[in-house]
Amino acid sequence: MRFDKTPELLGIAITVVAVFSTFSVGAISANAANAAPPTPAEQRYQQDRANCLAGKTAESQKTCLKEAGAALQAAREHDLKSPSPSQIAANERKRCEALSGADKTDCLKRAANIDTTTSGSVAGGGDIKETVTVIPGTPGTAPADIHPETMPPTAAGPTTLPPKPSN
Repeated sequence: MRFDKTPELLGIAITVVAVFSTFSVGAISANAANAAPPTPAEQRYQQDRANCLAGKTAESQKTCLKEAGAALQAAREHDLKSPSPSQIAANERKRCEALSGADKTDCLKRAANIDTTTSGSVAGGGDIKETVTVIPGTPGTAPADIHPETMPPTAAGPTTLPPKPSN
């Protein structure tokens, strides 16, 4: 078999490929131009992912990436939003409703940050709020004197106390 028309067919094939590639590049660039900008959830995911890959988190990279992906999915499905400070305060007060008496009063003090110290961090497992309530003793009663040396031994404790260190 002889192919006398090979150069002509090759030329036609190259022309067809060039035309189709021009249309496909145009279509791709048109899709890129019409693409919606990333949502805040997608932007947050990209930031979280970058932090995971850079090792800027307290968890392993695998866990971090998994959590970032799960947060993005949850945001897409439920349109999650961060609560406002007033919503957070209302939620704190609502948790106190199940309590009564002094416990409820102390809970509301912690919710309002009255006489309360806060320590901890989200990365460390959460914030810890502590309120110290001083309960005065009854007037006229002496404080109890406790002498461990004269107390009977407990089942878990030593039978004799170790000697006091001398300075």
